[in-house]
Amino acid sequence: MARQQAQNTGQEELRRRGRSNLTWILLVLTCLVVLAGPTMVVLFLGMLPTVVALIIDRTKQKSTTFCVGSVNFIGVFPFIMTLWTDINTFDAAILTVSDIFNLLVMYSAAAFGWFLFLTMPPIISSFVIVLQQRKVAQLRGEQKDLIEEWGTEVASIVEMRKTAKQEQHMEHGVEGTGHHRGHRT
Repeated sequence: MARQQAQNTGQEELRRRGRSNLTWILLVLTCLVVLAGPTMVVLFLGMLPTVVALIIDRTKQKSTTFCVGSVNFIGVFPFIMTLWTDINTFDAAILTVSDIFNLLVMYSAAAFGWFLFLTMPPIISSFVIVLQQRKVAQLRGEQKDLIEEWGTEVASIVEMRKTAKQEQHMEHGVEGTGHHRGHRT
């Protein structure tokens, strides 16, 4: 009973905190619309792909949102600068976002952000794999040199110790050996 009350209290606190955050966000957005309305119109309509990325990105790091959002902002920023340097009115903002070329530039930037997000991890992982394979080949070469210098008996002793350790781990488990991730207990 007490546990359920504590759980309910925790949920109420989260709701209260969520409402407080929402209140602050709405207050700031209202001030921005009043003070910089035309900019907010262009920013909101131009950054819609980022809003979609935020909604579908369920990860804690929000890497999709950051990747798409940053490149999307790069596509929207020139039009905001044009708005600031020329006529900063709602009519100019509506004219900016109703021009299909402007929207094409803004949304193409967001598409490029999606492209980066989807293509860069496999490219980088392939690069890392090649580096690791190169390192393994280098270590194997050094191992052959050591075997030639010290003889095959040393290599067989190392293999026997390695096999014995693996058997010990299988019998007792990693925790039973007193060693865990390089730390002695």
